[in-house]
Amino acid sequence: MVIDIMQEDIMNSLSLGLSEFDDIIKQSKIYVDKTRFIKKMMDQGRKYYFLSRPRRFGKTLLVSTLENFFNGKKELFKDTYIYDNWEDWIKYPIIRISMKQVSNENPKVLKEDLSVLVRNIAEDNNIKLSEDGSYAVKFGNLIKELSKNNKSNAVVLIDEYDAPILSNLDDMTLANKNRKVLQEFYNVLKESEKYLKFVFITGLNKFTKVSIFSTFNNLTELTLDKDYSTICGITHEELKKYYKNHIQILADENNYSFDEALERIDYFYDGYSWDGINNVFNPNSTLRALAQKEFQSFWFSTGTPNFIAEIFKKRKITEDYFKPIILKATELDAIDPDNINETTLLFQAGYLTIKEKIFKDNILEFSLRIPNFEVEQAFKDNLLNLYIEKFENRFRNSQRIIWDELINGDCRRLSEYLRAFIAGIPYYNRVSMDNGEKWKVYSMIFTIWAEEAGFYLTVERAIEDGRIDFIIESINQDQTIIVEMKYTADQSKTLDSLINEAFKQINSKKYWWAYTGDIKLMALALKDIEVDKGFITDVKCQIKDV
Repeated sequence: MVIDIMQEDIMNSLSLGLSEFDDIIKQSKIYVDKTRFIKKMMDQGRKYYFLSRPRRFGKTLLVSTLENFFNGKKELFKDTYIYDNWEDWIKYPIIRISMKQVSNENPKVLKEDLSVLVRNIAEDNNIKLSEDGSYAVKFGNLIKELSKNNKSNAVVLIDEYDAPILSNLDDMTLANKNRKVLQEFYNVLKESEKYLKFVFITGLNKFTKVSIFSTFNNLTELTLDKDYSTICGITHEELKKYYKNHIQILADENNYSFDEALERIDYFYDGYSWDGINNVFNPNSTLRALAQKEFQSFWFSTGTPNFIAEIFKKRKITEDYFKPIILKATELDAIDPDNINETTLLFQAGYLTIKEKIFKDNILEFSLRIPNFEVEQAFKDNLLNLYIEKFENRFRNSQRIIWDELINGDCRRLSEYLRAFIAGIPYYNRVSMDNGEKWKVYSMIFTIWAEEAGFYLTVERAIEDGRIDFIIESINQDQTIIVEMKYTADQSKTLDSLINEAFKQINSKKYWWAYTGDIKLMALALKDIEVDKGFITDVKCQIKDV
């Protein structure tokens, strides 16, 4: 009982789901101390800072930590690095804005939302702004009045500065209109320099043609700065320091040693780097694994922005992202919203990370790679599903013809369609899969055909003596096809031998006993054939009566 209570206390210390520094501290949750980076920025004495990191990497927590620091709340920082290493705990007037709060549906509403946001901050600080003037004028007046009223320059913290652009990358006309609105808004920061103490801006992407990058000549970018490479995320040392007990609980739950559990966490969630030297864990995924006491791939559902899926639906995937990709520093640095480089986009979204820096002919280049197993799985699932989605119409167009042939005992056309479909899947989405994964992919392809053909489909139906791979039935359920699928990468086997194995299994287990009416038996065989250091997949099917 005591052990259970202690374990519960340990698990309750996880800050999963919390992104406000003061909430984490007041609720006695674990805070991974990043305050040395705040001290470093203050010692540098610069005014404007920008940091790009993927989603779910702690940008908002960093902004909240800065907010509490500039509010002079020293008591909240007890036991952190900066507590004993900073003397001037002064309260500054603060403007904190998250661009996720504003509408991105059209520029008119975006302007209105920004005006409301500025007015609300003014009211919270007992400042009355004139109703005249644009959203940008109001923002400038807010900064000026805050500074004058408090006799101290203001601090501006902007989180997710690019949200109104990112949400519309599939509609570049709208994205560019929103960009122009933001450009006018952010120009105020340059024009208000004499009233500002400190400005910190975060985002997912660095976009060219946005004013903070085109007009600031003194903007300090931290994204690829080696001195700030671990400002977000959890280092290996931090993981062991702050989460030692959680790792042990995870290890015990899964019958691992501590070192084995740590190695498993490394494999799933470590590997992100912004300097090619220092690695960090994805904090959200790592804490989720510790909380659930199991290893899962959380990246696609929690870290993948919608715009990634939308962009890849509309363009051909040309790179092999399962091997290192070389990109010039100038290409990696920023994204032109009018001419998006998908590799740069994937890097800034967290699908790729820096493996190493390379100096070639005095030009700085970066070798990029997929950071870890979790992202590799998300990559496969995400891009493969998008690719499959493009081909669904092929099956719709042929559904009736193929079904009629199947009922008449002919499945040559279905074999041809499946073979063509598989051949069109990029090799880098299949080459690193094991045989079990390939079986799942081919199973998914067959499932799509059956569903798009408009039939009742049952996948892996358990019966009294086994499990049927697929049952497809006509709409009125008076015609049924029982399907056994066999796949191999064994070069000694033939498609015909797989067909025979499938029918032998169907007959020995008498799968058809669970059905009545017009029943057909289908054996579907798929084999990887080695060609020129790679492979192609051949398909064959055969139909028999019961």
